[in-house]
Amino acid sequence: MQRERRAVTNLTFFDRLVNSPLNKQRQALVILILFIGALASAAALWLEVLIHQVNVVDLVFLPIMTVLFAIMGVGLIRNPERRRYAERLAYTVLVFYALFMLVYQIRVTVPQQHTFSEVMLWYPMLYLAAFLLHRRATAMRTAMTIWGVSLLIGLVFTPYHQLIANADASAANSLIQFYVSGLTYVLLLYAFSRIEEEYAETRVLAYIDYLTQLPNRRYGESMLVQLLRQAREYKTTFSTIMIDLDGFKRVNDRYGHDVGDRVLKRCALLIQRYLPRGARVIRWGGEEFLVILPERGEAEARRVAEEIRAGLAGYSHEGVGPVLASFGVAGLKEGDTLDELIMRADRAMYRAKKLGGNRVVAASTLTSTVGAG
Repeated sequence: MQRERRAVTNLTFFDRLVNSPLNKQRQALVILILFIGALASAAALWLEVLIHQVNVVDLVFLPIMTVLFAIMGVGLIRNPERRRYAERLAYTVLVFYALFMLVYQIRVTVPQQHTFSEVMLWYPMLYLAAFLLHRRATAMRTAMTIWGVSLLIGLVFTPYHQLIANADASAANSLIQFYVSGLTYVLLLYAFSRIEEEYAETRVLAYIDYLTQLPNRRYGESMLVQLLRQAREYKTTFSTIMIDLDGFKRVNDRYGHDVGDRVLKRCALLIQRYLPRGARVIRWGGEEFLVILPERGEAEARRVAEEIRAGLAGYSHEGVGPVLASFGVAGLKEGDTLDELIMRADRAMYRAKKLGGNRVVAASTLTSTVGAG
């Protein structure tokens, strides 16, 4: 139970918001935001030049952000593994831009216009982004640090003598509202993140098998539904591998359920060891596991199944010895329903058992088997 809770708290809100079993929404969203940021920076600079209202902060930062965000967007398309680095770098640049802009606003804009300009309406986004990109505790520290530095900037750079001499109550009110509202945003985001985290924990507990810590059948069915929808909309494919441990009942009968549970957990870990990137293994029920392989056809799934089979056969469980398994592989066919796909994988797995177990059978042939030596 504690492991599931730790798994939830180790995810950021953004992870939980867009995390799904199959897709690359977060990567695509980050790339989109970077390109939008680059275009917005370029457009803002062009408009300021056009109306002859360029301030020194925008003159320095907007060209940098235009080029940097565009380069990072292109870089992520080519190297998506650097996504988290790009997120942190982009956020850091925006924080520095906002802090320098705050200095300019307090020194120049507020005394002249008696309030902040419209660009400062975006300042609370720094606090929101902190909670999107970081775990709750880190997000709170980050947001409070930004707010604290902002307050320090206000204390140091506010032209008190000028505001007092002009009896500028409007400017003073704008400064007070800015800091009070900022602190309120941070506290509300913290409270919301706690509520959301508790909700996410409940969902995780509903989708995790307690014994093996694998996703359970409910999660697997949800993942399959999404994959099938994606396959129909975008003409993609995926495959499944049904795995059933051979003779597992004898392990329980001979060594007891405690040993049987230990063997099941070890087998779950072994299966995960041989999965390609993006694949998931599901505790389907009893001693059955289902491997789901997005964007992979039956032939590739069969190779993965053989690697898992060899890995299980080559591992000796303490006091028990090797625990073998039978594998049924089925790739998605045009017009398939999920029931048909799973049924084909199940039939192939039972065929492997009838042939003696410890082998892989592909549903497309049901006569081709890969046995152990």
